Amino acid sequence: MRSSLTKLNPVIIIPVYNGRDSVLKLVHQIKGIVDYSIIVIDDGSTDGTGPEDFVDVAYLKHPENKGKGAALKTGLKLAKEAGFDSAITLDADGQHDPSEIHNFISRVEERPGSLVVGMRNLIAESMPVHRMLSNNITSLMLSLRISQRVRDSQVGYRCYPLNDSRLWDSIEDGFMFESAVFFNLAKLNIPLIWQPIPVIYGTEESHINPLMDTLRFIRTFLRSFKW
Repeated sequence: MRSSLTKLNPVIIIPVYNGRDSVLKLVHQIKGIVDYSIIVIDDGSTDGTGPEDFVDVAYLKHPENKGKGAALKTGLKLAKEAGFDSAITLDADGQHDPSEIHNFISRVEERPGSLVVGMRNLIAESMPVHRMLSNNITSLMLSLRISQRVRDSQVGYRCYPLNDSRLWDSIEDGFMFESAVFFNLAKLNIPLIWQPIPVIYGTEESHINPLMDTLRFIRTFLRSFKW
């Protein structure tokens, strides 16, 4: 790993899998908006992504694809060990507008120690119908499970407090990790804040399988009763 970390607060974490062009574009955009350290966690990409692509960015590559959740856990653990207080996570596919970073920071400053989660308009016309239905159903189930309103269960644009690693301590390594975080949040009594963000969908290929990921969510939901 080639690290250029400095103890700024917060740090930006970007998990990526076979998205070299989009992640390089996102890193460039972020650098034009904020002067925060950036960690890119490459989850075993096979498209030629490598450390030589990143300047003044901490880069770590999993030897094989482990899943988005595994990449996020690696990044959050690294950020905590490096001494950062919070970490903003963005997807590498261009669906998260980096200009919103300032809004996430403002919400954290209003209530330190909170988990700030992006909130999209789930009935927006630009969101694929199957994604909209899936997100609404899983958000409702999570809301009932943790006894507080979950408005967007699947969004990856978040600002994690790094003081307690139990928040991201989960056996989930795939897309279900971000839903499972809500169970930990409820157990730890960590405040939850919602930050409105725009819905952006481009032409990037999605790694989500609607049927399989629905079944995985049900498994994750049932597992939560044993935690």
